[in-house]
Amino acid sequence: MVAAIQAEQFVRHPSQQTFEDCKDAASMAGFWQTVRKALLQYLEKGEPPWKQKDWPLPDSGLDVPKTERKQRFPMAAELIEIALLEKAPERVLYWYDRLPKKKYGRPGVDDNEVAEAVKTHAPDRAVSIWQQKAEQLIAQVKPKAYQQAGGYLRKAAGVMEKQGKQAEWQRYLQSLRENHARKTRLMEVLNSLEGKPIIKKQSR
Repeated sequence: MVAAIQAEQFVRHPSQQTFEDCKDAASMAGFWQTVRKALLQYLEKGEPPWKQKDWPLPDSGLDVPKTERKQRFPMAAELIEIALLEKAPERVLYWYDRLPKKKYGRPGVDDNEVAEAVKTHAPDRAVSIWQQKAEQLIAQVKPKAYQQAGGYLRKAAGVMEKQGKQAEWQRYLQSLRENHARKTRLMEVLNSLEGKPIIKKQSR
């Protein structure tokens, strides 16, 4: 009964927490693998778990949650959250690539968290995500944003160094310098990535 209630709660509010709660309850009942498959199928296709073949849990006796019309399937952002929870980088990327692209990233997803999750499985993708994040911040033309961009660039540099791509990193860094040469505060941040001294000038 508890597992059935938790499954309905997951359908109402899909999240890492409700997924974990359902896992705990269904595992105690010995049905987790079947329940897990049904929950993921719901996120992918919108079919309520209790309407799927081989659903092992009894009726909770409560009002069954209804799918809202505004919901669209697959629920890629939620599927990414579950893949992050299960440390499954290949599924993280699969659903990440199916999210609509917006000007400032993909809605409902922490791009940095995605990059961290896939940096070993797909280092080039992690680097690309961090570079895009950095470039979006640089486009804001704000000193604080430059500092944030530097953090993402530092992560990208670390992954590229492990791959032996120092020369490629230097070319990318040089392209940033050339494209944003007038942004003094940004140049200071880029210098810090290479351990160069910061020269105080009029900021932009």
